[in-house]
Amino acid sequence: MKTESGPVLADRQPDAFEMRVRFCCGALLGLFVGLGMCVRLWPLGIFAVCILVTIAVVACGASAARFPTTR
Repeated sequence: MKTESGPVLADRQPDAFEMRVRFCCGALLGLFVGLGMCVRLWPLGIFAVCILVTIAVVACGASAARFPTTR
């Protein structure tokens, strides 16, 4: 089985499936981060909780899809 080194993998473009997987994993992280922030900032209204969690999910999902971890 042939494995490829770092520079070869760094130059390739991810396909649509990989971008969706990255976004979903980042969104899951954002869900945990957003809910954790809601626990820390406990006396929030339901609207503020929804906005906070939505911003965290979108930000983490977009960041995971945009910035790869391999170099």
